[in-house]
Amino acid sequence: MEQKDKNEAPLKKLASAQDLRGSKSGTGPDGKGGKRKLGLGILAAVVVLGLAVGAYFASQSLKPAEDVSAEPTAVPYTNETVKLVEQPRVNVASLTVALQDGETYTILNNMQYNEDGSRVALAEGEKGYAIEGLDEFDLNQTTAETMIGYAANLTASKMVTDNAENLADYGLDNPRSTVTMNYKDGKKTTWIIGSQAPTSSASYFSEKGSKAVFLLYASAVTNLTSTRNALHTVNMPWAIEDTTTITDLLIEAEGRETIELGYADSNDSNLSISTLRLLQPFVYGANMDRSDEMFKGAAALTISGYAGEMSELENTGLEDGGAQVRVTTTVAVDDENTAQYVYRMGGFADASHRYVQIDDTDAVYLTDTANVAFLDNATPGYLVDLFSNLVFVDRVDAIDIATADDSWNISIEREEIEGKTKPQDHFFFDGKPADESLSRKLYQVIIGTMNSKLSDDYHIDGDVYLTVKYTLNVEPGEMVVEYVEYDNEYLAVRRDDLTLFLIKRENLDAMITALNQFRDGTYNPGT
Repeated sequence: MEQKDKNEAPLKKLASAQDLRGSKSGTGPDGKGGKRKLGLGILAAVVVLGLAVGAYFASQSLKPAEDVSAEPTAVPYTNETVKLVEQPRVNVASLTVALQDGETYTILNNMQYNEDGSRVALAEGEKGYAIEGLDEFDLNQTTAETMIGYAANLTASKMVTDNAENLADYGLDNPRSTVTMNYKDGKKTTWIIGSQAPTSSASYFSEKGSKAVFLLYASAVTNLTSTRNALHTVNMPWAIEDTTTITDLLIEAEGRETIELGYADSNDSNLSISTLRLLQPFVYGANMDRSDEMFKGAAALTISGYAGEMSELENTGLEDGGAQVRVTTTVAVDDENTAQYVYRMGGFADASHRYVQIDDTDAVYLTDTANVAFLDNATPGYLVDLFSNLVFVDRVDAIDIATADDSWNISIEREEIEGKTKPQDHFFFDGKPADESLSRKLYQVIIGTMNSKLSDDYHIDGDVYLTVKYTLNVEPGEMVVEYVEYDNEYLAVRRDDLTLFLIKRENLDAMITALNQFRDGTYNPGT
């Protein structure tokens, strides 16, 4: 604590509650008791004074005297700030924080200083502050610099008293934090932080062994009562700012099928209008909106706190490199290069947080459960495109649809027209020219026949109820979709030898009705 100048007037001691109440009868000012005898001169003076006061009361109307026997409602404060610590920063060696729950850590000041006290610039990757004994601890350098700064310069906002009668009144008998400031010249000072003042955001603060009590401002108290883990950096080591740069997303979850989303390449035989693919557990078109939900969720991962090193923790669900969910995101850096980002998610730390590890570090962080709720939807049934016939019309030369009792044919001829980049399409129904506008609307009905749900069995066998065969002008040349008998309500949808979906019979019956209406000239899809 800073020494007072000898010529400086001592701080006036604030009146205590005992002073305000007055001493008990027969108690001396030194608190040791003993009666005092009044001299005759004093007695006479008192008599004279009493007569004068009586005359004053007789001539004046006075308010009743205030009751000073009650406890004061708040501790009176001075209005002065008080310098508590003033040291050259170059002399600060470290700062030790011992918390009420027993946790203790020391922040080392590893900064180098020039002769004039200025700091030597850090080399790239070098850190000026560290937690003693934990070289790998990624200490928040900004917060550490602030805390080391308290050991060089600290000012109290107010002085409460310079002679506290009972430290328990200020929560200083069992302090929230004990802070030791260690200096390179071998000296040290220790301070304690008590409870928050009832009429302020500041807290009571005192040098250990002293009866002087001050108010320390809230931001300093917050830092000096922080747990060690709260000082760890919580910034994501990477950020995916543009989800359109994501080329592949792999989600591997315990007890669930692995999900992989990616894009079609030039050799892809999947002919869906969408270029986005569900690549695992099977190759199929992916729902664009729901896949975008996955991409945005993976890119938006944030960490809300540091839980500790892997060696310090138990039952995180991340032991031995495991994970309840592993998310691997591949991002295009440029036309030729990609980067991969991986995080592994463990179990619940509490109701609102889950453990997570970023890339291959040993640090375990916390993430809000709301941030990773999107992973609950990472299932094939949620992400797959529920269409089997969704083929871009420009890739189709003909469609043949057949049941056991009937068949229909739609074909397209394309005429190159000078001056136009796109050929003119001519539609034929059962070999006869057909109206282009109506034909396109019928085509939309066929490719828009939506499956009802994902099948539990990918290898259902049965009689074929209806077949849709596409003749293509691109590889692989044709695509066949078969609707196989399943039960009274559903048909199984078979494509590429897999029955991935079930479809309600009524969905196919609506398509057959449209084909028959087109044939007899009654097809009227409206606008």
